[in-house]
Amino acid sequence: MEKIMINANIKNKQEKKIKRNSHIYKILALLIIPLLGIIAIIPNVMAHCPLCTAATIVGVGVTRSLGWDDSIVGIFVGAMIVSSALWLNNILKKRSIGGNAFLRISSITVATFVLTILSFYFAGIFGPANTYRIFGMEKIIFGSISGAVVSFAAFFTSNEIKKRNEGKTLFNYQSMTLTFGALILNALIFWMVFK
Repeated sequence: MEKIMINANIKNKQEKKIKRNSHIYKILALLIIPLLGIIAIIPNVMAHCPLCTAATIVGVGVTRSLGWDDSIVGIFVGAMIVSSALWLNNILKKRSIGGNAFLRISSITVATFVLTILSFYFAGIFGPANTYRIFGMEKIIFGSISGAVVSFAAFFTSNEIKKRNEGKTLFNYQSMTLTFGALILNALIFWMVFK
């Protein structure tokens, strides 16, 4: 009897994991399809490019598919949000849409964050039934905020290095390398603290 209950419990856990993964793939599809459409219509090379955005999306997909903690997944979600916001900001600048640059990037980031979190909520990735929280906040939201802060810090650090080096980077893909290095360090810290 005990063996039957253990098998039923294992089967139930596997079904829940499959259901959760199907939600993840739907969300990834919702995020990737519009980005691919934007990539198709943008002909210019930009400072913050589709490659950076796609790389952060891959980071989200890999961490989620490996079953890592939501706080770690959230780090890459936050990076994706910032990357998408910076990319959209560059598009608006190329089209000569004026205004306060700080206000524009802030509002784009907030809008992207809200839309991403709402899509996660409606997909059932988090909600009132989830009891796993950090400081009373959903793990994925906490990680997203952390990832966004780290991404902005890495981006502005890279820009500061370029300014001090007369507009030149120290090495190829400097922004991407600094950002991913900082994100991986952030993820390792979260993994050690919240495991």
